[in-house]
Amino acid sequence: MTRTARTKRAKPRSAKKSAAKKTASRKSPAKARKGAAKDGAGAQSPRFVRDLLVRGEAAKPDAKGKLPLEATHVITSEQQDGSVTVKRVRFKLS
Repeated sequence: MTRTARTKRAKPRSAKKSAAKKTASRKSPAKARKGAAKDGAGAQSPRFVRDLLVRGEAAKPDAKGKLPLEATHVITSEQQDGSVTVKRVRFKLS
C-alpha cells in the first residue's frame, strides 16, 4: 500500500517542478516598473505634483538658494500652462 502511494505522489511533484521553472523565468511586472522609475519617465503624475504644492512640500529656492524647512521637493521648472517639474531634495524633517 505504501508503494503505490509513493508512486502516485512522485508524478505530480515532477509536474509541479517543471511548472515552477517556467513561471520563475518570466519577468514580473513590478521589476519592469522599477526601471522606469529610475529613469524618471512618468515618475511625476500631475496629481502628485499638485498635492505637493497644496501641502507646501514643493517650493522654489529663495535668493540664497535655500528651501523652507517644510519643503521636500524643489521646483525646477515651470511651463506656460502652469504645470511645474519638481525634484526631490530631502526627506520630511518632522
